[in-house]
Amino acid sequence: AIIIIEEGGEQIMNIPIFEVVPLKLLICVFLFMVMDIIVGVIKALSVSTFKSVKMREGLYHKLGEMLAVIFGGMCELAFPIIGIDIKIPIVTSICIYIVVMETGSIVENLAEISPNLKKVLSKIFSAYKEDENEEVVDE
Repeated sequence: AIIIIEEGGEQIMNIPIFEVVPLKLLICVFLFMVMDIIVGVIKALSVSTFKSVKMREGLYHKLGEMLAVIFGGMCELAFPIIGIDIKIPIVTSICIYIVVMETGSIVENLAEISPNLKKVLSKIFSAYKEDENEEVVDE
């Protein structure tokens, strides 16, 4: 997909969208979001705490995350046009944050779905707390 910007009938800018927002990164973020929804629903059903209100809140959060990625892409496109030189890859930064956040949520839910995985997951993802009252200490 390409964004074409015209002024007075003359093409002044031709921007390939996936040059600004890497398609593989968007797919990765989308897959992590979908996995988090699936694992969250399975966890809620497994512990009999499924509530449509909670599901709706989660979907609003996902929508906010998607809007943040779109907003980041808009900033990366607009800033050079209006003369703002920014060296930070905004979309990539937002996507990395979302993937890390979704990973934490998925790990927590998997540990509740399958308590046998709790120790393994806590070793792999050392930031995961095995006990809600236990503080995580970096070694």
